[in-house]
Amino acid sequence: MEEKREQKWIRRVLRWGDRKAAGELVELYYQDIFRLVARQTGEDRETVLDLTQEVFLSMLTSLSGYDNRKASFRTWLYRIATHKIVDRYRGREYKMQRSSVPLEEDLPDAFQPFFQALEEGEITREILEKIRNFPGETQEILRLHIFARQTFETIGESMGLPSSTVKTRYYRAVEKIRKEMEI
Repeated sequence: MEEKREQKWIRRVLRWGDRKAAGELVELYYQDIFRLVARQTGEDRETVLDLTQEVFLSMLTSLSGYDNRKASFRTWLYRIATHKIVDRYRGREYKMQRSSVPLEEDLPDAFQPFFQALEEGEITREILEKIRNFPGETQEILRLHIFARQTFETIGESMGLPSSTVKTRYYRAVEKIRKEMEI
C-alpha cells in the first residue's frame, strides 16, 4: 500500500510539480533520513538538519531519474543520503562525535570484538575515520549496512551488484579496519 502511495505522489510531482505530493514524500521519510544522517555523521543538530535538507533537495531534483524497477523508493532515497554523506566527508575534515551503532548479528567470531567496540562507542570515531578512507562504493556499502541497517541483498539491488559481492566487500573492509586497529 505504501508503495502505491509513493508512486502516486512521484507521478504528481513529475507531471504537475505538485508541492503537496512532494511534501508527503518528504514527510514520509524525513525522520528516517534525519536519524540516518545523525548516526553516520555524529554532527550537531544544525548540521544534521542542513544535510537532511540537502538529501531531500537532491531527491526532488533527481526524481525523474528514479526507476521503481531497479529499487524501491526507500532504497533509492537512502542511496542519495549515503552519497551526500560520502561527498560531505570528501569535501573537508570533520570533527566526529561519539555515537553508538547497532551490534552486528550472525557474524564470524573474529568480527564480534570489532562490532562490540563500535556499539560501546569506544572507538567509533576512529572507525568512522577509517571508513572515510575507503573508495566511495565501499563507503556506501559500509554505511548502508552499519548505519541504515540495510541487508546485503537490498544494498546489492540498489548498487547493481550481486549481494555476494556486497557481502565480500563489506567483510573485507571490516577485516582491514579490524587489523589496522588491532581489534
